[in-house]
This record gives sequence, C-alpha cells and structure tokens, in this order.
Amino acid sequence: MASFDVPALAEKVYSRCQQEPPNHLFHSHQIQEMDARLASASDAQHVINYLLNEGLFKIMMQGRDTVFKVVSKEVVGKLGALSSDELIIYEHIEAAGREGIWTKSLENRRFIKCIKSVKNPGRKIYMLYDLQPSIDVTGGPWFTDAELDAEFIDSLLLALEKYIQSRSFPKPTSNQPRSVPYPASYTGYPSLSQITQWVKNTDLTEVDLGEQDIRALLDVLVFDGKIERVLGGTAYKSVRGAKEADSANGLTEAPCGRCPVFALCEEGGPVSASKCVYWKEWLDAAI
Repeated sequence: MASFDVPALAEKVYSRCQQEPPNHLFHSHQIQEMDARLASASDAQHVINYLLNEGLFKIMMQGRDTVFKVVSKEVVGKLGALSSDELIIYEHIEAAGREGIWTKSLENRRFIKCIKSVKNPGRKIYMLYDLQPSIDVTGGPWFTDAELDAEFIDSLLLALEKYIQSRSFPKPTSNQPRSVPYPASYTGYPSLSQITQWVKNTDLTEVDLGEQDIRALLDVLVFDGKIERVLGGTAYKSVRGAKEADSANGLTEAPCGRCPVFALCEEGGPVSASKCVYWKEWLDAAI
C-alpha cells in the first residue's frame, strides 16, 4: 500500500503531464521524476494504475517499451457514454491514426457487410458478413431494401388462399360437378406446419419463411373472412363463397386489419399511419 494519497498525487502527475504536447508519450522513469514521493518503481506504479483505471492514461507500445499517453478529461467524459461495442470501434479508428480505416476493403473481402435498417433508414449499419440481421433491423421478410414489399405480400396471400381452397373441398367428379363440403368428421384440412412446408417446396419465393411468418399471412386471410380456423385452431379451411360474401367488417375493411407488419406500425417507425399510402387510398375511396 502506498504511503501517500494516491488520488491527490495522481492528479498532480496528470496536471504535470498535460503541460507537454498532446501526443507526448511518457516512460515510467519520467513519471517517477515528477515527484519525490515516486522514487520507487512500485510507488510510481500505484499512480500509473490509478490514472489508467480512471481512463486518464492510455497504455501504448513504443518499440519494445511500454509508454503512456495522456487522455483529456473531455475525451474521458465522451468515452464514458459509449457502449462496449462503440468503444471497440472507436479504439480501432483511433489506432489507425491519420491513415484512417477503409471499411470497403473489409466488405470486398466479405468480413463485414452494410445493411439497411427499417427503423433508421438514414444510418449505415455494419455487421459480420456471415451473421443474419435481426427482424428489428430488417423488418422481416415483408421488407425489401427497407421498403414494405406490398406486391410480395399480396402474391403470397393469393397463393395461400388458393392452396387452402384446394384442400377444403372434395374435387368435382362427373357425378358431382360442384364441390360439396367434407363431412364434419373430416380432419384433412392443412395445418400451419403443412402450409409452411408447402410454401418451402414451391417456387413462390426464395425468402426463407418460417411458421411465424406464414401465421401472420394466415391471420390476414382469417380477418378478411377468406379462410377460417378449424380442428381446434390447428388447421385452416376455405370459407365457401368468401369472394362473393359482403363482409362489411370495419377492422378488415381498413388496411390496418389485414396488414402483416401491423406490429411495426408507429409514428416515427418504419411504418406509420401518417405515411401509409394504403391508408390514404382507402380514405380517399371512402369519402
């Protein structure tokens, strides 16, 4: 244990170091010479360690020698507000000095990639090349280049509706030209997992859609009155005459009721009512 007030002496050493040019590097013996109480290397190390822990000193290498660089209290305050990830990036850029870092070389070599964020379209976000960005960043499969892909959604909805319709009624025969309902005991209606597998086996899309994604689309069709849940909610069947039915349901008539990205809709978010072109078109048609 040091026989002196370490924080007080460290502040004195720090003030003395600030009198030198900003990029000056200090050796341990130079710090020892700043005060008589630092005559021994161990006493000097107490002060150095204190300044390192406070972020006021930065340890560096000069050839084979360990040296120290002063960090201003203003910079220390700014760095304290950074996350651990931000601090790592800052230190890499700082180490590059005046030569800087060119991220394009890392992109070309497929170490990192730049992606667009639906929540922050104006920002450039980088991550490791092999990582799959989270749904919070990309908006999920319903977004292409951070834009809601309405055409893609509509094409999937139509394909799902036709598939479920083909599994909901017996095929017509010469004796029975029109479809008739299956008996109440019928259990062959497609389940969520079967519908998801059907999508994966077709050429509908190259996007890897999971059960959660397909469920969101099926919910839209349910709200639209085109399909219904059966067998305790484990399967789906087409609603007879859904196209001809006059389903004046306020929720499903409005764009919000059949929007698969409703959960992302909020003011200031990637989707909002004030910016929704479908909402405006619906209002214009209703007025």
